Amino acid sequence: MPALESSETKTGVDDEPVVLENCYHVLLGNGDGGELLPSKVLLSRLSFRWQVSLLGTLVVILFLAVLLAIVATLRYTKSAVLNTEKRRLAETARNLAQEYENRAESARQAVPLDDPSSGASRQLLGLMARVVLQNSEGVGGGFYSLSTDAVTGSFYPAGVASPGSAEDSDLPQPEYQAVIGAARTAATTRLSSEQVLGGPTGLYIINAAPIHNGSSILGSAWTIKRISDLPGSNRFRAYLITAGLAAAAMGSVMLTLLVIRNLQGGVRKIESGLQALENNLSSRVDTTNEPIEIQKIVQAINRLGLTLKQKLEYEKQIESQLRHAERLASLGRLVAGVAHEVRNPLATIRLRVQMCRRDAESAQVKDSCHVALEEIQRLDGIVNRLLNFARPIQLQLESVDLGSLVKERIQSFEELAVQRHVQMTANLRDQNIVAFIDRDRMAQVFDNIIQNAIEAMTGPGGTLFVTLTLQARPAGKRPRVSVEFRDTGKGMDFEVISHMFDPFFTTKPSGTGLGLSISHELVRAHGGDIKIESEQGRGTNVLISIPDSVA
Repeated sequence: MPALESSETKTGVDDEPVVLENCYHVLLGNGDGGELLPSKVLLSRLSFRWQVSLLGTLVVILFLAVLLAIVATLRYTKSAVLNTEKRRLAETARNLAQEYENRAESARQAVPLDDPSSGASRQLLGLMARVVLQNSEGVGGGFYSLSTDAVTGSFYPAGVASPGSAEDSDLPQPEYQAVIGAARTAATTRLSSEQVLGGPTGLYIINAAPIHNGSSILGSAWTIKRISDLPGSNRFRAYLITAGLAAAAMGSVMLTLLVIRNLQGGVRKIESGLQALENNLSSRVDTTNEPIEIQKIVQAINRLGLTLKQKLEYEKQIESQLRHAERLASLGRLVAGVAHEVRNPLATIRLRVQMCRRDAESAQVKDSCHVALEEIQRLDGIVNRLLNFARPIQLQLESVDLGSLVKERIQSFEELAVQRHVQMTANLRDQNIVAFIDRDRMAQVFDNIIQNAIEAMTGPGGTLFVTLTLQARPAGKRPRVSVEFRDTGKGMDFEVISHMFDPFFTTKPSGTGLGLSISHELVRAHGGDIKIESEQGRGTNVLISIPDSVA
């Protein structure tokens, strides 16, 4: 593999692997030892749907592997356990025979198997069997004398012969004949022998090892163990367990497939929701009967769409305000130039008309001069408003009781309201509302709105409702005060409302179209906002909102 060898040579470090981040190098055999491809296979590039499908495939393979393992275990467990028990029992029998040979070699008298029928020999052999077998759980054993063809010195722990049996030194039936046969075979053949005996209480394993005395054989040492529940002996229960495991594995596979189906459905719903948001930010994705994770994602998408819609609307509003401000700035410069050019000739005309009225002898000429002076005064007022519109707004801020200011401005229009048969109603329940404003400029705003409302109610019986309220304080923001003017006049359509704050736009024959435009700029200079809602035939609602003086 030349590519790998060259990379190790470049690093100069043989015991540190080269780490390749975020990629897998695919090695394909081509008959020449393989070729290292330069391409990168990123697992993260796989779609979530493919990753979940891969997970399901791995679960199915795991299920098949577990099933094969269960079958193999049922097939080989019984023989493996049986062989293990045989090996342990054979080792115990050899240890018992070795113990006898060691003691017989160290003793300088007749060995017990020479005279196994005596009481001393039987007692000594039984003690020897007990010492060797006491650490082997469930194992019994003893010795066999070839000369007498009988077993002696037996040690039989409790429960070996049958469940619940007590400890005994005599070998019970029917194991006796099997033990005699295995022990005799070991003594005559000089080789270890074993025998497996089935019974109603379990399976019996018998093993015997020959006992040497020099070149002769004295007999054999034998061991026995009862296995009550060998794995695999009850095949019906084993098959039942296998079926249960298979059912559990199948249930896991079905559950995995169900989860995959739910996730894929959630992914498709998310995809459709995002596609819908591309066309309509007001669209909403339904989250009924979906997993909680999918619901959270879809709810986040819905909130994202709502937030984007609000931001776009806010950006459009800001853009409209910027365009409006640019138009006002351009118009202001133009108006300022025109007003200055008009003001000086207008002053000259006023002076000449005043001189004419003073020198005139005819009453008709004097009346004409008086009318001319009134029109000149009106034009001078318009010029002053134009100049005020063009100048930057300079506010003289002070703490003002808004309730008293609103009541004062309403009272100043009582005479005009009576002439037009309009009733004015003030709701000033929130008293002691103090705002940091320019009193004269805000009075100019209120006057303009009240006058427009009275003039809009042409028919008799109109009503103007004025309401002063303290708005709830938003988190992290200053509290705001709202003043609402609602009349029962003829109202306006949407086209007229969209141009209400444009300079020189008016629906009145004698209006200049500067009142609401100036009012709008004055309210914004105070950090507030003014909104107009109207419907033809149902009146107009003007809402002014400005910050309270409380921080």
